[in-house]
Amino acid sequence: MHDSFPLSDTAHASRPDNAPVDFVIVGAMRAGTTTLHTLLSQHPQISMSRDKETDFFIIEKNYARGLDWYRAQFDPRRPIHGEASPNYAKGRDFPGVPQLLARHAPDARLIYVVRDPVARALSQYTHSWNMGTLTTRPEDLSLTHEYHSLVDASSYARQLQRWRAHFPREAILVVDFDQLIAAPAAQIARITAHVGAGPMPACTLGSHNDAAQMCRVPRPLMRLAHGPMRPLLTRLLDQRARTRLRQLFTLAPRRTPPAVPEDLRAQRRRDLAEDAARFRQMTGMEFPRWSI
Repeated sequence: MHDSFPLSDTAHASRPDNAPVDFVIVGAMRAGTTTLHTLLSQHPQISMSRDKETDFFIIEKNYARGLDWYRAQFDPRRPIHGEASPNYAKGRDFPGVPQLLARHAPDARLIYVVRDPVARALSQYTHSWNMGTLTTRPEDLSLTHEYHSLVDASSYARQLQRWRAHFPREAILVVDFDQLIAAPAAQIARITAHVGAGPMPACTLGSHNDAAQMCRVPRPLMRLAHGPMRPLLTRLLDQRARTRLRQLFTLAPRRTPPAVPEDLRAQRRRDLAEDAARFRQMTGMEFPRWSI
């Protein structure tokens, strides 16, 4: 029951050194961060950021908006504040994020959700293609900046090493996406314990970022929804309204991204195999369902 978790009007006062956030889901993109943000926002002790991806600790994005803007993302009546910005685990494109977060919230707890590195890269490619932000065909992708960005975001050992340089190991919880899907209650329990919250009330692990729906949304609307207008649209349209809009778009023609040939999939496996092996060593986790 929610009544067992009292809200606080002085939550910020108890936050170490008045840090602006208590925990951050740093990634990975296309690995369940949207689902986690939605689920954790249902916890009576946790205030997730109003904008799902604040990108505040990225100099090139929203850092210039200032700490007052960032703090306004959270409900001050709830004692634990968290956000989810998967761009934080894209060190090649956005260096300096761990240093900046450590400067403002040195005691923050971090959550890093990972899935099969090859499948994640393919999912990001499909997502970007559906949005119209990436139009390069798979056979022309290998030597582009976009390809190296896809590989970098799936290079989990490289990303984890960046974060461990600024946060203690015990502050970083690695979550296996496959386990999150197979045993959601157990993984959510790990996460809430990690961030210092009580047990999660009963909830259902659903899909909140459905690629099957996204591939039908017109690209101009996709770019609008994920661009500078996103915070305003989030405030104007609640979750129910956004879900209804997505359902309406299921009647629209479906965009089919180009198929990725097997030789290119094999190249991605080769490019990511060494990092995946090192990630297993760093975490002591097996990830038995990965393709590499």
